[in-house]
Amino acid sequence: MSWKKYLGMAMACLALVACDAPPELPSNPPPIGDFRLAHLKVSAAGTDISDVSRPVKEADLEASLNDALRERLGRHKGNKWYHITVAIEGAILAPAGVPVVMSPKSMMALRVQVWDDAQGIILNEKPKDFTIIEPFSVSTIIGSGLMRDEQEQLTALSRRAAVVIENWLKSLEESPLISVNSR
Repeated sequence: MSWKKYLGMAMACLALVACDAPPELPSNPPPIGDFRLAHLKVSAAGTDISDVSRPVKEADLEASLNDALRERLGRHKGNKWYHITVAIEGAILAPAGVPVVMSPKSMMALRVQVWDDAQGIILNEKPKDFTIIEPFSVSTIIGSGLMRDEQEQLTALSRRAAVVIENWLKSLEESPLISVNSR
């Protein structure tokens, strides 16, 4: 193999490694209407943890997701308080697989509800269901079970879940559920 082919493979690997870095979390995010996080309740009681999963404790699931949601949603400084409950219905932390050929991904199934504090009502009577899949990165191509330990997998999965929930809340801003300053 020529040096050009080696250089090309090295550059491709570096590009993939760059995908693995978590994005910066801006301290002043675009507002979600008048949203401000009041209470957050994350429950993993009775979570269905897959038989193929790496071992994970319910308390670790709760703590990781709670931290990720507080970090992401706690940045919003609107004038109305909202409460969020999240039930973790199922989880899989990807075990080691065969790189590239069979590289399983970590997953989490969630049910989310939002309450308006001032009105004392649930904004979504039917809980919103989410299936969160570990974000794409060099670790997931090669196999996150090989490249990451359990805590790193759980952190990446929880951060991804926080982004998905934040984006869902932004979509609620378009409905009358979350008030907007101009209304």
